[in-house]
Amino acid sequence: MAGRKRSRRGRLLLVGGAERRDPTHEVLSHFVAAAGGDEAKVLVVAAATREPQDVLPDYRRALLSLGAKEVWTSPFRDRHEGEDPELLDRLEQATAVYFTGGDQLRLTMHVAGTSFGELLKERHNGGSFLIGGTSAGAVAMGSVMILSGPGGGSVRRADVRMGPGLGFLRDATIDTHFNERGRVPRFLTLFAQNSQVLGIGLDENTALDVRLGDEFRVLGSGAVTIFDGRVSYSNAADAGDRDIIALSGVTVHVLPRSFGFDPAEMRILPPAD
Repeated sequence: MAGRKRSRRGRLLLVGGAERRDPTHEVLSHFVAAAGGDEAKVLVVAAATREPQDVLPDYRRALLSLGAKEVWTSPFRDRHEGEDPELLDRLEQATAVYFTGGDQLRLTMHVAGTSFGELLKERHNGGSFLIGGTSAGAVAMGSVMILSGPGGGSVRRADVRMGPGLGFLRDATIDTHFNERGRVPRFLTLFAQNSQVLGIGLDENTALDVRLGDEFRVLGSGAVTIFDGRVSYSNAADAGDRDIIALSGVTVHVLPRSFGFDPAEMRILPPAD
């Protein structure tokens, strides 16, 4: 909007998981372009997975085939790697970081509070740095993180475990494989207990381009479902852990490819020209 103060913080690309890695794929092509195109230097971090050897070579091949100038990879198996001078030097040189999928708690446990984690925040706060993440790598970007919970079912406190994320997208929680795994109740359970949270549900092979302080845009083959979680009523404080929670007033926006969202006005935007 005219006159809005633009944030100097960097950019996020949140991916719902199962993104295609072939040379024509929209999501990773967009990531490389946003990272600098043929000048992109990408550090792929597999801190979320116990099998980094299964994913890192594929990502390196895919990103190089899409035109990135340099692609480094890190298995990031424990917190000690977050103090490695060579890895920190690569983060200094990089134009973007991409977090793979796996377990979001494993990712935050390894990264948060390390020298790598602090330098990543510094780079991102500098205003031109891109952080991408898929599946668990996207979930960890929010301030509130869903750790576990079934797909489908009722809205009960006992069904959803939550914890702190890395906080690159403040006052927000992110979920992935969203419609494929029926994850709406997970968000409703969260909103019943924390009504300030913006919820972003990402379908597979789908991404949300987040320009902090500006609009969000959708790309990929699925939808992004955005929830304004400021409920008008919830009895979560009085309900038992196994009781179904009553709540009302959640606003839902479903955005297919090219549609956008204005987080300041909390409204959907038509496809960009």
